[in-house]
Amino acid sequence: MLIAIPVAAAVIAGSAALYARAAGFPAGPATGSIDGITTFLVCIALLALLVFGLKRHPEKSARLIVASVTIAGTLSGLVLLKVWMQASGVPPAMFLVTLPLGYLGLNWSLKGYLGYLSQRKTNFLMLFSASLLGALIGTSLPTIIGVLFLLSLTSLDVLVVEFGTLANMVGQSRYDEVVSVVTLPLDKFLVGIGDFLAYSVLASAALRDLGIYGTVETSVLILLGAILTFQITRRRKRAPGLLIPIGIGSIPLILGLAHV
Repeated sequence: MLIAIPVAAAVIAGSAALYARAAGFPAGPATGSIDGITTFLVCIALLALLVFGLKRHPEKSARLIVASVTIAGTLSGLVLLKVWMQASGVPPAMFLVTLPLGYLGLNWSLKGYLGYLSQRKTNFLMLFSASLLGALIGTSLPTIIGVLFLLSLTSLDVLVVEFGTLANMVGQSRYDEVVSVVTLPLDKFLVGIGDFLAYSVLASAALRDLGIYGTVETSVLILLGAILTFQITRRRKRAPGLLIPIGIGSIPLILGLAHV
């Protein structure tokens, strides 16, 4: 099942980040150094810009969103690989071998934004970029901020898909254009790049806070939630991709927070 790929990739990348952090090579900002209020205000500002952009130029804004995620994912992958190599004692010169991968990711991101990238390459880039970015976010953000971040993404997903907020704002035809840009066709379903990002954030956060057994539980719940969402979509034609997977997948993490 392709939906399992971002979860597995995020767990592997998250393991590299945690291994490097344990060896004294953090892949992201220390969790205690992140100001929750500042993060919240930044998110609100970005959301306001997102709404403004989608209202004025829906398709261009959607392409910009995807390009931003794929570029950030490419850079996240390079960061994770670099700190893993440092922690493993690999000579720094060896990191130069990975730079062509970074160039390829950035090149594909630019071509994707311009509409010159094939659908197959676009799917590959979106899938793994979201996984790598999610792994870095999930292992770097404090747990409570991570949960709030996922709650925000889920709420936005429900507003857009279930209540048709974006379609009402830009019109159905332009909304369909946005959907074609930010989603991947999996079998008969469309899964958004934000869905893959959220699954990856949750799985990697569980790895950091709950260990391998908690990660397995979380991953299984995410996949079960995705399967249930697909079944609902068969009957209703559309359903929010995050509500059920993130809702039940967050249970182990929330229970872990309650016992802290």
